[in-house]
Parts: sequence; C-alpha cells; structure tokens
Amino acid sequence: MTPSPRLLQLMTWGMALAILPVAVNEALWPIVVFFWGGLFVFGGLDFLALARGAPHVELDPPPQASVGEPFPVKVLLHLDLKTRLGCRLLPETSPPLLPGKEVESVLYPGATELMLELEAPQRGEGFLEALWIKLLGPFGMLHRNIRHVHEGEPIPIVPSLPRVRRIALQHFGAWQYRGGIRLEQLPGDGSEFDALEAYVPGHDLRSIDWKASARHQALRVRRYRVERNQRLVLCLDTGRLMADPLGDMQRLDHAIHASLLLSYFALKAGDLVGMYGYDSEAHSWFPPATGMRNFKRLHHASAGLHPSFTETNHVLGLYGLLRKLNRRTLVIVFSDFTDATTAELMVETLGQLVRKHLVIFVALDDPLIETPLLQQPQSVEQVAEALVANDLRVERHKVLKQLQRKGVHIVHGPPDGAAVKLVARYTEIKRRELLG
Repeated sequence: MTPSPRLLQLMTWGMALAILPVAVNEALWPIVVFFWGGLFVFGGLDFLALARGAPHVELDPPPQASVGEPFPVKVLLHLDLKTRLGCRLLPETSPPLLPGKEVESVLYPGATELMLELEAPQRGEGFLEALWIKLLGPFGMLHRNIRHVHEGEPIPIVPSLPRVRRIALQHFGAWQYRGGIRLEQLPGDGSEFDALEAYVPGHDLRSIDWKASARHQALRVRRYRVERNQRLVLCLDTGRLMADPLGDMQRLDHAIHASLLLSYFALKAGDLVGMYGYDSEAHSWFPPATGMRNFKRLHHASAGLHPSFTETNHVLGLYGLLRKLNRRTLVIVFSDFTDATTAELMVETLGQLVRKHLVIFVALDDPLIETPLLQQPQSVEQVAEALVANDLRVERHKVLKQLQRKGVHIVHGPPDGAAVKLVARYTEIKRRELLG
C-alpha cells in the first residue's frame, strides 16, 4: 500500500499546523492533536478496507483482433465489501498488443463490469499478460496496487475486415459491396453470351441476331457479359521494406487490405483468386479457387504473412510463381523499392513475367514523401525537406515508368486510394478482356 496524493497533502498541512502552537499560542495544541488523530483514524479505516478488499477478477478477451483497430476486453470485478472503492485499471501486454488508455471507475459492492481498450498496430499473436488494479480507499487516504496475472490463450491479430468494408462502402456504396461489381450487366461488353433482349433505339446494330429476330418476328439483340472463371493471383512481397510503417500500420498490412478488397469483388464476379508470398524465397502458395468460401480462406492465409528481416529476392520469388502458373493469369504484385538501382532486378523479372501473364504492380505512396511536396515551405529546413522528397519521388517514378514501358500496369497512391484504384483497374481489365 502507498499513501495517496490527498494524504500527502493533508500531512503537509498538518506539519504547517503543528507550527502554530509554537509560533502563535500554546492553546492551539488540541487542534493539532485532533487533526493528526483524524488522519490516523481515516487512514486506518482505508487500510482495513483495502486489506480485505482485493476483488475477484474475470477477464474476457476476444478470440481474435483486427490489425489497426482498437478492440475491447471485458473485465468483471467482484467486490466482497459493504463500501465502495475507487479503482484504476491498466492492462499489461506483450507485442504486438499495446495497452490502451487507463480506465478509471468506482467499484461497488457486488459485481462491476468495465471495458478495457487494447490496440494492435501489427499482426501476429499478442498476450494479455496481466491486469494492474490500483484501488483507492473509501476516504482516499491510501492506494493498493494489485497485479492480476492472466493465463489465457494468445490473441491472434488478423487483417482487418472492418477496414476493408469501410473502404468499400466509402468508395463504392453499400449496394455494390453487397452484390459485387456488376461487370456482367454492361451491355455490349464481353464475349460470353448472356441472353437475348428486345431491340430498342440506341442498341448497337451489330448486336442484332437476325436468325432469332426471324423466329420471334421482332428484332432481338444479343446481350453479352464479361467472361467469368478468370484467374487472379495476389502476389505479396514480405521482405524487409514491407515492414516499414505507413501511417498507422505496416506497408504489408495495407497491401493485405487492398488484396482482400480486390479478392472480394473478384470472387463476387465469378473469378478464381489465389495468393502467393515471397521474400528471399517463396514461402506460401494458395492456388486460385472460386466461390465466396475462398474469401475466408484468403483472409486466414494473409494472416500468416509476416514481414521478414531479409532482402527480397524478386528473381527467386517471381520465377517460383511463374513455374506454378500453367495458363494466362492476372498477377497483382504488391512490393516496394528504395531507388532505381535496387529495383533493377525487380524490373527485369517483372518484364519476364509480363510476357506470359498480365501484371499489375501496386506501389503504396509514403506520406512522408508526398506531404512535404503539398505544403508551402516556411523555413530553410522545410525547403531542404521538400527537395529531398522530390528527389525520392523522381527516382520512384523512374522505376514505375520503366515497368510501364515493359507492359506492366501501374497502380499507385496512398493506401486506401491505391486499393480503390486497384479495383477500378481490375474492372477495366475485365471489361476490355485483356486476359483473353
């Protein structure tokens, strides 16, 4: 137990009060004795209450948490006293979990339910090690610190489906997110026959089916839809550079959320989606599969991808993917580079991959580079910062231009914006039937 700030303040006043009988009048001694006696009595009552007032603790953490999203932990405290106690709760966690704000409340006799909030800025498995409880006596004179050890299971930190849903609802609307992108309803696009419909002014005359029109004694036009059952592979670089923070999460986590957003729409559109991960070598492969059940499979697969401390070997990684693909596939590569020199092998390897497959390269822009270029510099330091950021941006765009000249489709922008652009590019590729 420790004295509270209130008790220390009252003791300071008591010491000042003890000077009065000596400096002013000896008749003031009873006031000093009465004051210190009161402190002793109230302090003793707090001591007895806190000694008997250790609450019974029950923790109920969730089975899993989403990266970048705060999540609640329910705490149930049972107090076997007839008086109330003040309390403060602070969780003790291990990475990648981080404790949230301290919770301050009052414990009443019986059961009291409180909610803690934890944060998970990275994926992995985090532990809620213990709960620190700071009890305050009924008169506020003493504190008691209790450490309650939690022996539960680790909490898996998985990619955030709520974040993916928010991006989809924000940019595409609720109807499109529930039903997928209506690629098949675009009249005149695609090569897969869908149905016959009556001719109305404005239809393309080349789409008239003359034999069907003769049978029905009225003009009928063919309606086409975009071909289904095309293959997509989400290729995720898990090397050292993908561990760099980008806002509130790592670069790899933003790439995973963009890939999950695309996979949802692709599976809704009837395509097959797979996932591939590599760093210095290939380490995970999930063959393309169709159906919305595959979305949950991709979600669990992406939860097992973690950035390593090794440099990415694009030659081994992408050639390993090339050997696994036996038909033309849309390959979406999420990666990063520092300059044109280090990206030389990546550009060459993607140039080899694009000969047989359609490739989209997704580059996530760093706000640390983009923000200084959007602000009006106010000092010499800000001018220097803008010049360095501009040089880095120019180097980055050189690499993207090289990839574009080799036939690679480029998507870049801030994390959420790049995810939306990726879905739009996928829609365009489907509409134009670039996969063949």
